[in-house]
Parts: sequence; C-alpha cells; structure tokens
Amino acid sequence: MKKGVLGIASICVSILAIIVLGILLYSTARKFEQVQTELGSTQETLQTAENERLNLQKALAETQSKLEATRVELSQTQEILQNASEATRKIATERNALQQEKRTLEREKESLRAKLTGIESELQRIRVQSQRSITAIQERFKDTVGAVLDNAGRLKLDVKGKILFETGKATLSPEGKALLDAISEEILLNTHYSHYAVRVEGHTDDAPIAGSEIRNWNLSAERAIAAVKYLQVHAGVEAQRLAATGYAFYQPIDTADTPEAKSKNRRIEIILVPPQDFLSELLTSLQKVMASIEKQASE
Repeated sequence: MKKGVLGIASICVSILAIIVLGILLYSTARKFEQVQTELGSTQETLQTAENERLNLQKALAETQSKLEATRVELSQTQEILQNASEATRKIATERNALQQEKRTLEREKESLRAKLTGIESELQRIRVQSQRSITAIQERFKDTVGAVLDNAGRLKLDVKGKILFETGKATLSPEGKALLDAISEEILLNTHYSHYAVRVEGHTDDAPIAGSEIRNWNLSAERAIAAVKYLQVHAGVEAQRLAATGYAFYQPIDTADTPEAKSKNRRIEIILVPPQDFLSELLTSLQKVMASIEKQASE
C-alpha cells in the first residue's frame, strides 16, 4: 500500500516535472522567436543603414568631384581674368603708342605740308619766269629756236642742226656762232638763269654716216662739245655750268621716215636745269608720303 502511494507520487512528480519543463520550453521558444524577430529587424535596420552609408559615400564622391570641377573652373576663371588684365594693359600701352605715333605723324605732316608749299611756290616761280623767256625767244628767234618747259622746270631750247653746223661737220658756222651769242645774251647770261646748269645735247638723224652708226655718235658728241666750248670761251658762260652729251639718233623727236622728220631730229638741244632740278620728283614723292601719312592717321 505504501509502495503504491510512492509510485503514484513519483508519477505525479514526473508529470508535474514534464508540465513545468513543457512550460519552460514553450516560454523559451517564445523568447527565441522574439529574439529571432528582433534579430531580423536589427538586420534590416543594419542593411538600411549600410545602404544609407553607401548612398552617403556616393553623394560624397559626387560632391568631391563637383568641388574639384569647381576648383578647376575657378582656376581657369582666374587665369582668364589675369590674361584679360594683361590684355587690357597691353591694349592701353598700344593705344598710348598709337596716340604718340599719331601726334608724330601730325607733326611730320605739317612739316611736309610746309615743304610742299615751298616747293610748289618755287616751281610756280620757275614756270612763270620760263614762260616769259619762251615768249621772248619766240619773238626774237621765231622759227630758228624752239622752246619748251618740262614738268621739272627745265627750259629746253631746240636749235636746228643746219643753222649751227654744215652737213656732216662739227665746226660752228658764222650764223651758228651769232645764234649762240644771241641765246647766251637773251637766256644763258640772264640773271634769272645765272644759277642754272647748261646741258648741251647733240642729235643726228638715223641715217648712218659713211655707213657707220659710230660716226653718228661721234658727230653728235663733237657738235655738243663744239657748242659748249664756244659758250665758255666766246659767250662768257661759266665752265662749271656747262656739260656736253651726244645721243646720235637714239632720242628722235619725230620717228616718221620722212625728210621733214629727219631734219627735225638733226638738232642741238640746250637745256637749262634749275638747281632745284629734283623739285618735281621730290614734289611727287612728298605728295605720296603725305597721302600715306593721312591714311595712317585716319586708321
């Protein structure tokens, strides 16, 4: 009886122990599930945090890239500003130089204008005096001597060869000497022309003398020299004013193949050259310089 009770009690204790163990196991399982749930939530939170961290790193990298690009742009802008400043200083320097050059050109232009006025005045004086002389020559010598004034202010007297020399000879005829005396008195020794150089040029027609063109050269030069010698020795023209040149038939005034043309080409030319013989060319040169200066100034 006693053993039966102990057995029942033992069984009851075992059942109770099982119940308690079951309760503990259930409670533990619940806690485990809660822990797993919380762990999953924590993992999700960690993953979210990791994603946010990655996004932040990406955003930081993009920000750094933009910052670097901004720094490059800033550096380029500073370089552009520096270049612009240097360019501005250079432009200002060049503008000052151009203004100085313009003032210099203005002074040069005024100086040239004064020279031009003086040259034009002198050329006009020469032309007026020479025109008076041409009129006097035409009245006194009529068809014997022709006279013309060129653009440089040179007075050219054209004397027919047959008046001064016999055909084919370089010895002055009495009529030729008288004519040279008259030309000297009227023109060469005139005080208006006392400072002019006197150039005597001999010319022949194109018919070779004795079949030789060299003889034409010789004759033209010998006639010019004969006239120069007479003007110096007998007419009283200063030797330093005189020069003689022979051109044979290479400077004809009439190229026609006629007796009249040949007669015109057989001649002596006495050319009075003013000391300002260069005036015409100088005037043209100065006018070109003036035009260039005015063009530069306008630019």
